[in-house]
Amino acid sequence: MSLYFEWRKSCGCRVPCNCDAQPRGMEPRYYFNQSDEMLGIEADTPTQAMELKVKTHFPNEVVKLDAMIEAFILTENNPAYSFIVEFSLLRETTPLTSESFALINQFGQNDCEKTIINTTKIIWTDIIPLPGSYTYYLEVNHITLPNQNIASVEVQDRSLTAIAFPSTKPKPAIKE
Repeated sequence: MSLYFEWRKSCGCRVPCNCDAQPRGMEPRYYFNQSDEMLGIEADTPTQAMELKVKTHFPNEVVKLDAMIEAFILTENNPAYSFIVEFSLLRETTPLTSESFALINQFGQNDCEKTIINTTKIIWTDIIPLPGSYTYYLEVNHITLPNQNIASVEVQDRSLTAIAFPSTKPKPAIKE
């Protein structure tokens, strides 16, 4: 038989903390979503590849976003090919930033399909003016070009993470 004793502070933390000086609501909050399922991207159709819900508690919270997405572009059996794949980061319907991967007027081996693999990373800092729940999206668009000779565009490994940093401590209401 063993005697087990667990020390906890009045705040409930098992380890030394700063809960007395900084309430838990003031600590950064981490959110993430990831997938490794293959997702086909139709031409000229922006496709949602990842979604992440983030909740802010105070005005002007800073949200640091990190996204990673791996794209596979398969060419047709033609030596010439061109493509543009655009990766966009959005808050709800508001575009925040985008990154493009493009190869224009490329020539490869005759009678041979080619697979081009690219990993794109997007880092962005968003300042949320009002508290609430927000959804971030990672969107992929395969933009068609004349004589592109592309058989398919797919994404596989992808992730979207966010860390919400409260801006300031809430100010107590002034009593009159």
